[in-house]
Amino acid sequence: MADQTLKTIHPWLQENDTKVSSGGTVKSYSHDLGSGPVLCVVHGWPQSAYMWRHVIASWKDSISLFIVELPGYGFSSLPPAHDKRTVGTLILEALQQVFPSRPVVWCGHDRGARIGHRMIVDNDPKHNITSAILIDIVPTKEQWAAFANPLASVAYYHWPFLAIPTAPQLIEGFNSGPGEFTRINLSRAQGANSAGVAKFREDLAIDHYAHQFTNPECVAGSCGDYAAGATTDVEAQEKDQREGRKVSVPLMVVYSAGSLGRMHNVEKVWGGWVDGKAGKEVRFEGIGDEFGHYLPEECPEKIVGLVGEWIGKYGK
Repeated sequence: MADQTLKTIHPWLQENDTKVSSGGTVKSYSHDLGSGPVLCVVHGWPQSAYMWRHVIASWKDSISLFIVELPGYGFSSLPPAHDKRTVGTLILEALQQVFPSRPVVWCGHDRGARIGHRMIVDNDPKHNITSAILIDIVPTKEQWAAFANPLASVAYYHWPFLAIPTAPQLIEGFNSGPGEFTRINLSRAQGANSAGVAKFREDLAIDHYAHQFTNPECVAGSCGDYAAGATTDVEAQEKDQREGRKVSVPLMVVYSAGSLGRMHNVEKVWGGWVDGKAGKEVRFEGIGDEFGHYLPEECPEKIVGLVGEWIGKYGK
């Protein structure tokens, strides 16, 4: 069952393979209420759309869903470039083919949240992103700056490692293979809450992610994601800050108090990246109880509640 997908658990989803302008294909799962905004749900590393399996059923009657497989992570095609703007544009291009002319509420975790951050700062009217939920990140530039703290450097060692040109070969050459490398890194970021860990591992999730990363294209694509995160993405954020471009749509940042919150004053950090003059809601929700990075899997009921409230306000 290592090759199960989100549709295995939720057969009510429609599976889409959408051709995009890069010449590749974006795989997604969707559920259409027929009108209104679409919740664009985007996963991170080292995972797939499968990470949303515990939460999406609770939202299916309140908002249309577009749950994407990140380009370059083994299910969608490799993108022509791995920077967040290029990947985000491909995702929204696919969404607009499945849901023409619909407003978008972005909900991203980890790398999916970083893509969302890029897109809401760009604030391109044709993308029609009306609000966003970003889960367990601070801005990329701020994360790199935190590496001056030795504890942060160790906790997030994979950032510089995955960004080096030889990372794919090193992962492929790992003693027990890239699947075992994936298992180790998933265990490192999970929380200490035993019930949360058990929930995270339900439905053979670790087997799914480990199997996904046995695909050399997935290894190469995800490393490309981190390489862009060390170069093009940081350069774009530096330019944003110099020129005063910040988040100007309603934003909720949800984070693990014991993981991301241990390394950062999350609310203070984000304060420098949000346009206070825009008059839009900015909300911060730290989740404690020793839950770790994988919040939609470790404490799905908390994510269901928070996102459900946001949908009630911005998903109509």
